[in-house]
Amino acid sequence: MTIEELAERLAAGKIVSLPAEEWEGMKDAFVEVERHSTFIAGDLVVARYGDTLFVVEEPSSRERVLRRLADEQEVRSFVQDRLDAYERMWDGCGCKVEYYL
Repeated sequence: MTIEELAERLAAGKIVSLPAEEWEGMKDAFVEVERHSTFIAGDLVVARYGDTLFVVEEPSSRERVLRRLADEQEVRSFVQDRLDAYERMWDGCGCKVEYYL
């Protein structure tokens, strides 16, 4: 997948799954806005490409999932929800993050 194809899929609101090495090869084309450690599943990265804000998650060491978010308010809400879910995992609540919804 090219950077332009990825940007188009994100702009269309699609959740995009990529092999980690493919993301590593193209991530420098995007602007990292912020990074949050989940302490369980790598970092949760907020990035931008043009006017498109998106989040990069690490469901495994071999995969990255990218999700477009509408605006900064949605970013804050999404990041907080994810960090709260990971925090509950430490408590042994049996939580599971669903990356593809």
